[in-house]
Amino acid sequence: MSIFKRIFSSYISHKKVSIRNSLIASAALFSINTNGAFAASKNYVAVEPLTCDIVKSIALPSDEVICLVDRKQDVHDLKISPKQARLLKKADKVFTLGTEMTPAMRNWVKRNSTVVLGVSAIDIDDHSDHDDHDDHGHSAKKHDDHDDHDDHGHSAKKHDDHDDHDHHDHGGVDPHVWHDPHNIIKMGKVVSKSLKKDVPERKLRKAISNRLKTFDKTLEDLDKWIVKQVSTIPSSNRVIVSKHKAMDYYGDAFGFETISLLDFFGHSSSLRPQNISKVLNELKEENVKVIFKEQEPASKLVNNLSKQSSIPLSSNQIFVDGLMMEGNTITVAVHNTCTIVNELGGSCDETTGFDLASNWGSLNQ
Repeated sequence: MSIFKRIFSSYISHKKVSIRNSLIASAALFSINTNGAFAASKNYVAVEPLTCDIVKSIALPSDEVICLVDRKQDVHDLKISPKQARLLKKADKVFTLGTEMTPAMRNWVKRNSTVVLGVSAIDIDDHSDHDDHDDHGHSAKKHDDHDDHDDHGHSAKKHDDHDDHDHHDHGGVDPHVWHDPHNIIKMGKVVSKSLKKDVPERKLRKAISNRLKTFDKTLEDLDKWIVKQVSTIPSSNRVIVSKHKAMDYYGDAFGFETISLLDFFGHSSSLRPQNISKVLNELKEENVKVIFKEQEPASKLVNNLSKQSSIPLSSNQIFVDGLMMEGNTITVAVHNTCTIVNELGGSCDETTGFDLASNWGSLNQ
């Protein structure tokens, strides 16, 4: 059974308890000021599935949060339909990761009703307060010795000359900030601050603050859980190789060297001898044990490189661009972490991860 199926099975098993707790919490909220709650009810639109999950976890149960984009849709390629445009225009507020992740929002982010909570809206965690992570097995290895990397280990190399990967060109900015739980906490603060502006009642603003506290605590617990799982991986194995430059925030937070294959190859047809030689040397030097696939079936580039290098592909894919088809923000973090940890020779405590995903799910019931 795949990691995801086990996570989802556990998630369902906790659902009844979560619903019961949610109903109790909702009843308490409405007892505070039932008429006020309905009077303050707002209509919000969250563009990306991940954004929708975050907003729903903080917004009052009385508010309507509409998820604009289906989980099956790649937000990089989003073209806003007339129906979606009407929803955006009618919304009291629109929440989005921003144009770095969703280019189709370029004309909407200028509106006063739009709230951006992605990479351009937060101060990225530099982990200066994570000194204790090294004690848990985090690698201190930096990326400064890689010529095509900037000071933070994020590739500055663009792929806009690669026709089949234009949707992953972020203009030198990596928008995948949510792979570090502390960045999600900062995103949540942006959402909470915006939501409170719409609520005149002090008691309801406090209710939003209480939801944010649960939100933050779950993410802090997730961060500690990931640190503990990663500590089981032999330090020499802590290298994440994947197709796109999307796991750098995760690598920086938890002590991994990250290698993007698109730093070496423009697209699957560019397997030139000199490029192959360069990447094979890099993978050997970094003691790479596995190449992590980002889709099912694996891309042609990843398959070809696996064969050329004799390095196996991961049994499960990692999800780099948002949520899985089922589950929530914590579910995908648990899935990715257990996939990485187990593939690199560690041992992942999935049960505790399931519990964290269930706790988060109770906010959205």
